[in-house]
Amino acid sequence: MEEKNTEPIAEETKTTGQKKKKIWKKPVRIVLILLLFLAAGAFIYSDYLLDKIHYDKDNERREEYFDEDEHAKDLDEVDPSDVHWQQNLLARHEDDVINILLVGEEAILDKGRGRTDSIMIATINVKEKSLKLTSIMRDLYLQIPGYSDNKINAAFNIGGMDLLVQALNQDFALKLDGYVKVDFDSFEDVIDALGGVEITLSAKEADYLNRTNYISNPAYRNVREGTQTLNGNQALGYSRVRYVAHGDQANDFGRTQRQRNVLNAIFQKYKSKSAVELIALLPDILSFVTTDLNRTAILEYLYLAVTLHPQELETMRIPVEEKYYSARIRGMAVLVPDTLQDNIDALQAFIFGDENADNRSDGSQNSTTGE
Repeated sequence: MEEKNTEPIAEETKTTGQKKKKIWKKPVRIVLILLLFLAAGAFIYSDYLLDKIHYDKDNERREEYFDEDEHAKDLDEVDPSDVHWQQNLLARHEDDVINILLVGEEAILDKGRGRTDSIMIATINVKEKSLKLTSIMRDLYLQIPGYSDNKINAAFNIGGMDLLVQALNQDFALKLDGYVKVDFDSFEDVIDALGGVEITLSAKEADYLNRTNYISNPAYRNVREGTQTLNGNQALGYSRVRYVAHGDQANDFGRTQRQRNVLNAIFQKYKSKSAVELIALLPDILSFVTTDLNRTAILEYLYLAVTLHPQELETMRIPVEEKYYSARIRGMAVLVPDTLQDNIDALQAFIFGDENADNRSDGSQNSTTGE
């Protein structure tokens, strides 16, 4: 009798096992389908975001010019032929250190190419998990490939972003990974999209902003001494001031420090937002951007920026202290690197996070004033 009962029991067990497999297969298929839908949705959304970005084609070359300055008459004159440059530097690039040129363009009435009012290098250092920002002074006197030596600010006006990138790569022995350009109107919109930025003003800065047109909208000329939230129009005006000292930084040095302050304030605002909030802001922010980065690179860098979680924004300025001198060259008031190699070493040590910045070649010359 036991033998007769064994066979039906085995058959019943087999049937039960098959039913369990069918039960498990159903939710697995549902999960896979959901994942496929999510992946498709993410792809469609990323494509939608990338379509918001502008891709720059304005690299037409123009006749060079020299931005003569009436304030230059108070400076010692230097003959251009007396400034010598290093040659054949070895450009440095590392896969886990990403350097993006950030440019703020001063818009002009006919919507043609304006001037670069701010030039910075943003660095995502993956090995350090750090985010860094280097200001390049716009009056820095450098080599412009194919043209006379000039202010670095002139490179963009003469040859667009393409020439500006070439000049910075040549002069600082770099291989920039790409660039991002924002005009001033868009800069305001970016800050407004974030809900404003927190800035601390001195009494002199607040008074100057309220009685001049740096804040272009008169309705917003109501800032005060102390820490407060500035909207885009107010923050733009603050970042452009150069005739009021910022601490011990005056003139263009004070202006570039203010620009770093604003970008650091943007960084602090970014840190305070969740990933969901940041994703919601991307369509507005990316629509203000012009770049040469391809879509894959943009997505990669956005992912790194969101996932690295750096605690602070590290900043520096080129030229570094005591490694430049002011002079009058071709009627321009310029900052001449003294020596350029010292500035290269400082910049590369900051960007790459070490002291390995020996890119000199045999027979190279630094930018120094000849005897």
